[in-house]
Amino acid sequence: MHRFSRSIIIRTSIEEAFLFHTDVRNLVQITPSFLKVNIVHADPPGLGQHVLLRILQFGFIPLSMHMEFFVYDFPHCLADRQLKGPFTSMVQHRYFEDVGGGYTRMEDIFEYSLPFGIFGRFAHVLLMRKLIEHMFVYRQNETKKLLEK
Repeated sequence: MHRFSRSIIIRTSIEEAFLFHTDVRNLVQITPSFLKVNIVHADPPGLGQHVLLRILQFGFIPLSMHMEFFVYDFPHCLADRQLKGPFTSMVQHRYFEDVGGGYTRMEDIFEYSLPFGIFGRFAHVLLMRKLIEHMFVYRQNETKKLLEK
């Protein structure tokens, strides 16, 4: 199991930061250009919400992902897990903390396993670790831009 975590301070209320991430349409806005995300289906936000995504990676690798929100603790924690998709396992937690003065600290913790045994481990070292880091840095920076407008 691999783990990536990163925090960012955003000039917004804890409630706004949390609610931004419950609207799956915002995922499209904060996704880097090497991934094209289409929302096939999304239940209303809340505990047990299911989301089906079609993803085109690098412009030519089609992927599907079925996710479920299994933690919905407004406005402090939001977590989803992959039920079916490209990872062997994948869980993402987002923690929100009011740090005062109209600012919120958002922390992403992303835990995942890749398929294909030793080949997946090589892919992680050679490519996936950097792609995931790039994706979360981009997502957090875009979230900050959109919420601080």
